[in-house]
Amino acid sequence: MAALKFRTGQYSVEKNAQKHLKTIGFSLGKTIGQGTYSKVCLASSDNQKLACKIINRKNAGKDFIEKFLPRELKILKTIKHANIVTIYNIVDINNIVYIFMDFCKMVTYLSILKLWSFEQIALAVEYLHRQNIAHRDLKCENILLTSTNKIKLADFGFARWTTNDLGETILSETFCGSAAYAAPEILQGIAYDPKMIDIWALGCILYIMLAAAMPFDDSNIKKMVKAQQNRVIKTYMKFNWHKISPALKELMGSILEPEVSERSNIEDIKYSAWLLKETSLEEKESTKKKSLSMLQVMM
Repeated sequence: MAALKFRTGQYSVEKNAQKHLKTIGFSLGKTIGQGTYSKVCLASSDNQKLACKIINRKNAGKDFIEKFLPRELKILKTIKHANIVTIYNIVDINNIVYIFMDFCKMVTYLSILKLWSFEQIALAVEYLHRQNIAHRDLKCENILLTSTNKIKLADFGFARWTTNDLGETILSETFCGSAAYAAPEILQGIAYDPKMIDIWALGCILYIMLAAAMPFDDSNIKKMVKAQQNRVIKTYMKFNWHKISPALKELMGSILEPEVSERSNIEDIKYSAWLLKETSLEEKESTKKKSLSMLQVMM
């Protein structure tokens, strides 16, 4: 997917961009989100509702322009998965990048995210890790939902490749993502395996789905790291940790494992006893619903 480039003429950047975007079938609408160096607008193409992430290089720092943005754009052009936001086009006009993608809604973990969605998130991460890509910013805010209730993983601003040309693992040193989802090694400033911090973040997401709260208190980072290392997860009156299944408890412990060498990888999660059981139950429930639907049609 090659990025299209245009030069500005005598018109303003905005008008010139709108004109060129329309010639390739895209229209921009109102702004629906704002970031440090970017904003997100509604967009459309062939009567299909889309979103467009607009990144202005002139407003961004040197590191972002030279390292993070080129890496994000290159990765976005190479990935395609049912549970990752689909990129339809990337257009570069006079130092402004337009990324047209699926229109999805941000979900609030307190009201929408359920255990069935964890499998879809895990499948997206499995795909990335098999491509030797780490997301490095997994959190509930980057988990979106389509109109058909399909999970879509988004925001690859911190994503990077995890191996070099020889297939050797590349350790990272950059602090990425949110402290609340960060593994102990990244909080301590230790060079880390990018895939392993994705795994830790998945553990935080799974805990949030269970308890509607974070597993560790990030108001004091030193205390948080100590709690992580001692495997002291927060407990709440509304969430009885002792009542969850042994298989789920085992999975949670293996993901939120402070020792990186003992932490589960994405394959361990995919084939964990708990997730296999949940997947089986979900398939049975889906089959039951289809059977009832067919029965109603026949009646």
